[in-house]
Amino acid sequence: MMKPSPDSITQTVEFIAEELRRHIVFENDTHAFTISLWITGTYLMDNWGLYPKLYINSPERECGKTSLLCMIEAFAFNARMAASITPSAFYRIIQSEGPTLLIDEADRTLRGNEELNGIINAGHTRRTAIKILSEPTPDGKWKSVEMSLWSPQVFAGIGTQADTLLSRSIKISMRRKMVSEKVAAAPVDYFEQQEDVRKSIKSWANQEGKSVAALDVSIPSIASDRALDNWRPLFQIAVSLKDDWPDRVLAAFNELEVNNKGSNPLSEGTELLTDIKLLIASHKSTEIPAAELLSYLVMKQDSEWFQHNRGKHITQKWLSRMLQGYGVYTEHKRHANVYEVEKLQEAFARYLP
Repeated sequence: MMKPSPDSITQTVEFIAEELRRHIVFENDTHAFTISLWITGTYLMDNWGLYPKLYINSPERECGKTSLLCMIEAFAFNARMAASITPSAFYRIIQSEGPTLLIDEADRTLRGNEELNGIINAGHTRRTAIKILSEPTPDGKWKSVEMSLWSPQVFAGIGTQADTLLSRSIKISMRRKMVSEKVAAAPVDYFEQQEDVRKSIKSWANQEGKSVAALDVSIPSIASDRALDNWRPLFQIAVSLKDDWPDRVLAAFNELEVNNKGSNPLSEGTELLTDIKLLIASHKSTEIPAAELLSYLVMKQDSEWFQHNRGKHITQKWLSRMLQGYGVYTEHKRHANVYEVEKLQEAFARYLP
């Protein structure tokens, strides 16, 4: 494909999307131009107070995640890629280089690493992206040092991650390439070949960054507030590109966020609410006995609730405790504990996608 005109950011973003499609197999077209918009946004980072992370996942190995990271590295602002990283290295490289940080094998790097997960979560907004460290001074004393965690970040891994990371991310699901699906191999010097593209985006960002970040965009309020915040920078870039880009980013938003494709897996609590909602849909009374609700949930022997605790089904006590976390409490009426349907419906409205 011919290189874009250095004076046309629209051509440049389109070029990146086409290059992604040429080298990577995606589930659908929305993935390529979503990533292209996200890459463009890495050059505008300092104009926003919030920027989403990019989380690339697959069910198994050899689904193209590392290849996609290499493609992102070729175009993103000051990209640095690592297969693993320690908490101290994480904030020191951000402090010293301000890179777009690409972490491969995130499923292994982040698993059980509470300190690193906390650092990553804090970097979601500029206001919270601060780490206070104590460092020794030459005279043997200690001083407080403030370090920034503010940088674009990409994580690639197998399976899912903690909800705290996923809710701060735009999520791209990869699949293994079939024999019949052909893509071009990127040459060894692909990164060097794209230097002029990176310079072009940087020049545009220096001139237009503030005006793009100030654009007033309309995003349908059909997802969580955090999802809307995550997507706002991409909508602003798309609107600045004009042509059909606003329609394309809206299609991507609907595909990846609203339709729940590649989005957060449900927590145990929201899975419980989802199953209860199915029962409530056909329930005519304003109340449902707690015993009846429990019986419904454990009715099928292959259900999660029947085999919940080492092969034992959930109990009334467990169910009550879980629902209390969502503001739903039992009431004792007519010699039985009951749940108010109205309270359950309120929980559905608040917590289910």
